[in-house]
Parts: sequence; structure tokens; C-alpha cells
Amino acid sequence: MEITMDYYTRDNCALCSEGLLQINLALQELRNVNLNLRQFNIDEDDVLQEKYMLRIPVLMHEGEVVQEGVIDFVQVYDYIRSETGN
Repeated sequence: MEITMDYYTRDNCALCSEGLLQINLALQELRNVNLNLRQFNIDEDDVLQEKYMLRIPVLMHEGEVVQEGVIDFVQVYDYIRSETGN
């Protein structure tokens, strides 16, 4: 099963790096899920920076915020599992 998600980050963001690690850990448990993770650096786009500056990292799926601020394994795992039927 494939799922596409958007991940809004910025350079030198420890929470963003930790969030990416949590996403990858969740994917290791969901072996039959192929995640297309589109990453966006908010510092490269004024509109994104204004929208997400105080919220990053932000993980979204189909325009819905899955999690923001602190990304954790359980939330990511449960969300992807429910969306993919695993």
C-alpha cells in the first residue's frame, strides 16, 4: 500500500530531525507500506514560512494535519495504519 504525506521542516531544526526519525521508525514496523514523504523547507517559501513558522515540524496527509510540533512514533504509526488498513 502506498501513502503520500507532506512534511514541513526547516534547516537546523532538532525537532524536525527527531520527527523524521520517528516517521522512519513507524515505517519499519509497517513493512508493507510505501511512504512517499514530500519534504518542504519552509525557509524557501515566504507563504509556507508565515503559515508554519511556529508549528514545525508539521506532518500532513491530504491537507489534514496528522501531527505538529513533536512528532511521535505512536501517532504516526496509528495514523498510517488506519489510513492503509494495516
